Parts: sequence; structure tokens; C-alpha cells
Amino acid sequence: MPKAPARGAAAQPNIRSSALRAEGRQTENARSNRKPTTVATVTGRTVSSPLSPRDTPDVTQPVPDGLSRAAAEASWHAVTPLIAGTPHVRTSKDGGRTYPARWAGPLPAEPPQQPCTVAVYDPGSGTGRLLALDLDPSRAGCDVDGAAAGHRRERGAAAVGRQAAELGQLLERLGGRYVADVAPSGGRHVLVLFAAALPWLELRDLVRAIALRYPAVDPAPHASLGGQISPPGSRHKSGGWRVLSTPLEEAREAAEHPCGPEVWARLLTEFAAELRQAEQPVTGETLFHRESLAELDDTGAPWVPRLGGRAPLSAELEHVARTGRWDRSHYAGRSEARMAVVGAAVARGWQLADVRAAVATGTWKGLAGLYARRSEPGRLERLLPAEWRKCAGKISGEENVRQWHTSDLSTRPPVQESSSSAEYGLIRQWLTAILCAAEDPERVKGWGRRAVAVRLVLLALGQAAMVSGSSVVEFGTRNLALHSALSHRTVSRVLRILRDEPDPLIDLVSLRRMARADRYALRIPARYADSVRWRRRRAGRIDAAHPAFLALGGTSALVYQVLDQAGARGAEVARAARLSASATAAALRVLAEHGLAERGPGGWRRGPVALADVAESTGAADLQREREERYRKDRESWRARLRQYQGARQLPVSARDGWWSLDDGDEYDEMCRWPVLSDDFVRGPPSAGARESA
Repeated sequence: MPKAPARGAAAQPNIRSSALRAEGRQTENARSNRKPTTVATVTGRTVSSPLSPRDTPDVTQPVPDGLSRAAAEASWHAVTPLIAGTPHVRTSKDGGRTYPARWAGPLPAEPPQQPCTVAVYDPGSGTGRLLALDLDPSRAGCDVDGAAAGHRRERGAAAVGRQAAELGQLLERLGGRYVADVAPSGGRHVLVLFAAALPWLELRDLVRAIALRYPAVDPAPHASLGGQISPPGSRHKSGGWRVLSTPLEEAREAAEHPCGPEVWARLLTEFAAELRQAEQPVTGETLFHRESLAELDDTGAPWVPRLGGRAPLSAELEHVARTGRWDRSHYAGRSEARMAVVGAAVARGWQLADVRAAVATGTWKGLAGLYARRSEPGRLERLLPAEWRKCAGKISGEENVRQWHTSDLSTRPPVQESSSSAEYGLIRQWLTAILCAAEDPERVKGWGRRAVAVRLVLLALGQAAMVSGSSVVEFGTRNLALHSALSHRTVSRVLRILRDEPDPLIDLVSLRRMARADRYALRIPARYADSVRWRRRRAGRIDAAHPAFLALGGTSALVYQVLDQAGARGAEVARAARLSASATAAALRVLAEHGLAERGPGGWRRGPVALADVAESTGAADLQREREERYRKDRESWRARLRQYQGARQLPVSARDGWWSLDDGDEYDEMCRWPVLSDDFVRGPPSAGARESA
């Protein structure tokens, strides 16, 4: 018979189980009474972090589109080290919400396990080589009221895909190479790398212009010098990876062989209308007028940029241009038919060079036939530019579009006046060269305390070149003084400094002689030649210093020129104006006092007050009118003096005449060496009455 267990042994398990149950109840009570803590709480999230064990090292995880982490790593190795503005990476510790600078580190060889970004610019130099177009589904304009969130995301991703494809086609048409990637959320990047560093303001303006045409593009990565972008191959906050949508070999080719300056110039031309609207946004009644303003292209011909880029002609007018046949009920004759084609090309954003190319290739042989006449072989070359300017004037509403780049005053032609297409491009490139000169510490050190005056005179010379339509300018110091907010004596000293520099910006072609002023040829220094090719200015008018800055100062003029409707921090304004932080801050205060600058949430921008109103309120307008009157009297005095010299040269010389002997031509020329231009721009020494009145 088996033995019965002892009472103590049988009761021991029951006691132990009761104790465990009591301990469990106490633990539950303690947990229920414990105060809430935030140690394990992720702000703004109700689920576990997306970077949980699903991403295990050395384990390949599938991502959307069937691409794996191995493809993401290949994208990182091929592209990211080449596109990063600096060899650093910022990682996110909160699941991709923020990327603070304190979490920045050296760029690793492998993609980090957390979402990360790389710099778009190099903050030290204020430049960048990357045009980063961030296409966000939330900005694609596909949100529908009442639609499910998933449906909105699908529509946004589809719209982003379409706009990214259009951007790729545009870049290919312009001859550019690009890298495109896609994120698990449907967002995409189109990255264009350039072979040379570009000023960050120019990249920022171009991205804003592109965003006007493609709404999905988010300009935030280019908004400041600290802009960041998620590179290909980086971890996405949803748990997947950002992978290339272009073939790997093509992406590597685009990164290793960046785009050249011709692609940059074509991009500026393509988005000329959007650039103008982004820099000076308008609404309401002035929108159409601003869209239809004419500019000068590289050939000097007027051109009306169109929002959205160049558009094709209608089917009917395209037929006329191709075949030369037209509907008699619409156009009475050949002249009316070809003017309709030319006017439509102007209105749709074509340039005169585009029309000439279409005629030369035979695509528009019908238009060439509408100009042809046996008795006049060169009729197309003679009439097409004239009719183009006429149509541009009607569409833009500018009365003087045929000569809108010249002033109303007549000027004597320069020594080697050229109407070739290279002149206008050379002038704009020279204006870019003066910006490079302002960034050159050695050259600025040579200018010394006159650096601001030198830059104002250079701007006045650039405006004079555009006015005359030639890179050889012949304007007197008094005329330049009226457009540089300086005295004519200061202008004379500055011109002497500029022409005596090594590798100068201007060359003295000929000294003043009788009724002729000094002639200066604009010159691009050799050290800036490469930079100028990249930083070519957009076509348009050149504005020198306004008379209002006679009262506000030259530094304020330079700061005002870099302000636009988009806000910028004070340090960014100083960098763009090529001035010190203290000088920029003082100038911004002066501008703000007169309503020419205002500070908003985004930083400093232009104020609503017009320069003409400030000139009147400060008395600068009266001072400018006094200077113009004084210089007019100087011209009259000098013209009278020249007439006396000319008359005295024909008279016999005697001791009673009081004249020097003028038989020696060299002596006569030496007496008449005063900077003059023509009857309208004669410059010379002030008369006695003018000196007394001054």
C-alpha cells in the first residue's frame, strides 16, 4: 500500500502558489497606481517606431517596387558621395521628423540605419553644385475633399510621377543629365549636378521658378544655406529605402560627368518668365502685363518669355509655316499670313533664333516662301527681324521695343560699334564678372575704402554699355556720375583705378580728345573667365544706382539690389551683396526707415515704398535736378569754348589777341583734352558762373 504524503509536504505547494498569486496581485496594483512616465513614449506616435527590428543588419528586406536594400546600397555608393554639398550626413533620431545639426557626422561608406540627409550647399563658400528638385505628393494638387487618405496618396504619387517624367524630358531636351529616385511614400527627387559651384541665390531662384511650373516641387531644400536633401539609398521614415528610378549606370554617369554651363544657361532661358514672376510676384491687373514684358535675348532681339515655356503654334498656323498655304478668308495676302505666324511665335514664347532655325532646317520652308521674292534675294534676312520686333512691341505693349535698350538721347557711335549677337551676351557676361571681382579679396583689397564707389561705377558702365548696345562705351564722367550717385570727380578717380589694375575689368581704348570722351572697352579678366561662363546673367534691363541713394548712401544701393520679395536672413543678404555683416545691417536699418526694406517671418525683403517717392521725400530728387542743371551749364560752357578755339584757329595770331599760338596741332590737342561725347553729352570744365553757383 502506498504511503500517504505527509501533511507538511502536501501543504507546501499550496502555500507557494498562494504566495505567488498574492505577489502578482500586488504587482498589478503597483502598476495600476504608478504615475505615467514619458521615458518610453514617442511624441506624436501611437505605434512602435518604424525603425524597429524589421530592419535587421545583414538581412535583406523587401521594399516597394520590388527593390531590395542591396539596390539602395548600390544607389548610395554610386551617387551620394558625389552630390553631397559637404562630406557630412545628418541622421534623425526621431523617425525622420527632424534632422538637427548636432547629429551631423562624417559621410559614412554605408547608408545609416536611420533616415538621413546631406547638405545641398557648402555654407562656407555660399555655393552649391546640386539642383535638388524634391517632388512631394502632398504638394501635387491632388487632395480631394472627402476622399480617403489612401486614395489621396495614390493620386498624389501618380501626379508626382507624371511631373517627374516631364522634368526628365525637359532636362533631356536641354541636354542635361540627371539622377532620379523614388521613396516608398511616392515622393521623388530629380537631382541635377553641375560641374562648377553656383551661387546659392541663383540656385534658389531657379528652384522657385521651377516650382511655379511644377507644383509638386518643394523649394524648401534650397531656401537657405543650411538646406538638406535625402540622398538616394538613404533610409525612409516609413521603413523602406529611397532607391534610384533611373538605371544605375545612367545615374553613375550623370554623377561622374556633371552638366556644363550650356545646360545652366538653357535652364535660365527656359524658365525666364517664371524667374521674373518668382522674383517679383504680382496679382490681379498687373499679372498679364508682367507676363508679356519683353526682354533681350543673346542676339539682342526682343523676346517675350511665356509662363510654361515655349508652346507650339496652332494647327492652322503650323500648316501655314510648313506649306506656305493659308486660308484666304482669314488672311488677305502673304504679308498678313506671315505676320500671323510671326506674331503667334512671339506670343508663344519663341525666340527669333528658334524661328530662324526652323526656317534653316526646312521645317518652316513655307514661311521662307512667304518672304521670297526673285527681285530681292535677301528679303527674309531684312524683313524677318523688323517684323519680329514689330510683333514683340504689340504683344508686350512697349512703344519703343525696336530700340528699347537705347536711351532717348542721341549718342555718337563708339569706335568699333558692333550689332552682332555676341555684344549683348558679352555685356551681360561682363556684368557677371564684376560680381566675381567683388568676391575676389585681392581685388577688393586693392580698391580699399573706395570699394563701394568702384562697384557703383562699374554698374553705371554696364548700364551705359546696354544703352549704347556696345561693349565699347564713350560716356563722360558727369554722365556716369548721374547714374552712380557719386560726384564726377570720384568717378574720374575710380576710372583711373580700374584701368590701372593688373588684369583689369576695363581697357582704355583712346583718351578724350576735343568733343570726345574717354573710350573704355569692357574686359573680362582671365581669372574670372570660367566663373563667368557659369554665372551668366539673365537677359533684361540693367539698373544702376537710383538718385535716391544720393541721400541713402552707396552701401544701401548695393543692399537694395539684392533684396527681393522673398525673405532672406541678414547674413544671407550680406553674402549676396558682397558686404560685411555690419555694413549690411546698417544699410538695412536705413532702408527700413524709408520703407524700402521690411523684416518679416522669412527675413528681410523689399518694402512697398517706391524709390522715386523716397528720392522726393529725402531731397535727393532736387539734388539730382541741381546736378543735371549744373552739368548742362558745364556742357554749354565747354561748347562755347570749343567754338572760340575753332574760330581762333582760323584767325591771325597777334600779341593783342591773348590767344596761344595754335599753329602746332599737338599743342592745340593738348589744350582740348576734356572728356566729351557729343552735343548732348559734352563734358568739360565748369564755367566761372557755374563754379560760383556751386
